[in-house]
Amino acid sequence: DFAPVHTVMLNENYRSCPSILKGANSVIKNNKNRIDKDLYTSRQEDNKIIHYSAFEEALEPAWVCQQINKCIQSGAAYRDIAVLYRSNYLSRSLEKQLLEARIPYRIYGGVRFYDRAEIKDALSYLRMLIHDNAAIDLALKRIINVPKRSIGNKTVETIEDYSRSENMNMYEVIKNHDVARGKAQTALNDFIKLIEKYRNLVNSMSISMLLEGLMDECGYMQMLEDDKETERIENVKELINDIEDFETANPDGTLDEYLQQIALYTDKEQENNGQFVQLMTIHAAKGLEFDIVFVYSMCDGIFPSEKAISEGGRTALEEERRLAYVAFTRARKQLFISDAQGYSYVMDRIKLPSRFIKEIDPDTIEHFGVQDATQHTASRQEELPSGQVAKALTYVDEEGHAPVKTSGRIRKGDLVVHTSFGEGVVLDTSQGVWKIAFNNKFGIRKIMANHPSITKK
Repeated sequence: DFAPVHTVMLNENYRSCPSILKGANSVIKNNKNRIDKDLYTSRQEDNKIIHYSAFEEALEPAWVCQQINKCIQSGAAYRDIAVLYRSNYLSRSLEKQLLEARIPYRIYGGVRFYDRAEIKDALSYLRMLIHDNAAIDLALKRIINVPKRSIGNKTVETIEDYSRSENMNMYEVIKNHDVARGKAQTALNDFIKLIEKYRNLVNSMSISMLLEGLMDECGYMQMLEDDKETERIENVKELINDIEDFETANPDGTLDEYLQQIALYTDKEQENNGQFVQLMTIHAAKGLEFDIVFVYSMCDGIFPSEKAISEGGRTALEEERRLAYVAFTRARKQLFISDAQGYSYVMDRIKLPSRFIKEIDPDTIEHFGVQDATQHTASRQEELPSGQVAKALTYVDEEGHAPVKTSGRIRKGDLVVHTSFGEGVVLDTSQGVWKIAFNNKFGIRKIMANHPSITKK
């Protein structure tokens, strides 16, 4: 309409230091559908991007907390630090570690993991399995009609009245008295049968298996699937992952002990003096900037997302890559990137570092932790399970040493011993994950191939 025109390229970046900008540029250049821009910055300070790949999930949040404390000791303020992640469920292990490390944090534009509705619902179902539970009335009122069971407020009020007059908790009331009619009473009877069934399994089944069974049998997971609540489904799966972490660390731990531990995390008060690390999704971080940024859990299937990889084709991957560019360029002075190996319950497969990390200009980034096994000698590759050479990863500590490997190649049908779960039988060794059947309490577990906790019997 106004020819001739002149295009002015706004190609000076005023936020990020040179390494961060060059690293982000090298990633976004892989997108075809974009205007080519050669961005530059006049900033003088220049810290390389730091990438850490943890050998297992628990090590990643511990490393993040360690780096945050180092930044604080070097003069940074908590408010200058942000941790960004692709999906909300990823905050769970990070929040627990921050609380343990006494690092104040705030979820920006979101809710803390254990305060999310679906997590409170799931934990309420577990609390119903504890006899003489002081909080059972609160748990019952929360989930008695979730999912919907045709139990209305009037019925709940009647149960409360009975509870006060008979001096017993609400669960004992509905277990011993008919307090409703028709569909409502049938629903209460079915609810009692469900809870009693799983109460009888508490001592013979793992906590994670109890919760999985409850969530499926009561219809909660189906409710989320019908409502297409993908993020809430991920959160419930992450809670099961949290329980499995507890079981691994405490093989003799009880359901009551787990619930008490969670109560400690949820009871801790947040500091409200403006000095806290900010946790948020990358989408929520658009338009914001911080001196120090951690991009957390950058694994294939998480970032880029599994949907973008499997269904989206080039367009969806390019959108994920633009999101990575946004995440990286939120940082002014220092950018940290982290990922963790191991089995992901949410994705149901082994985790590998994001393909976007490999696209970062090698001159702008330093790598620590896990290295590709393909970078090592052929003799090292021979130790790996068949078909896993290209994907396998080897942890290297600060002195360059790798962990002790299991003696002999593990195959389907082998008897193995786990340091926490005891003896088991290998059911499958495909895709870099060992599927192992342990005794009834722990059931079938998926563990990363060559994990040092497993030895061949």
